[in-house]
Amino acid sequence: MEIRIDKNWVITSDTFQFILNRRKTVKSGKDVGKEWLDAIGYYPTIPQLVSGLIHQGIRDSDVANFAELAAEVERIGLLCQEDFKAQGGGR
Repeated sequence: MEIRIDKNWVITSDTFQFILNRRKTVKSGKDVGKEWLDAIGYYPTIPQLVSGLIHQGIRDSDVANFAELAAEVERIGLLCQEDFKAQGGGR
């Protein structure tokens, strides 16, 4: 499984877990410009992964108050919903 969530995040899985990855690009060396996935967290269930994605998004944001925090959580939730529908899960 490989599900891309916006330009920064990719969800993958193996036999035992779902993996939240951050997309990164090699900055130097012979593979400069090549994309790679940096595993950020390992989760046994999709709801836990979505929660991890929200937490990571909040940590990466510049929110300064609870209103902005709520808006950021909603934005990430909508991203997940949109990608779920785009992948055919909204049928």
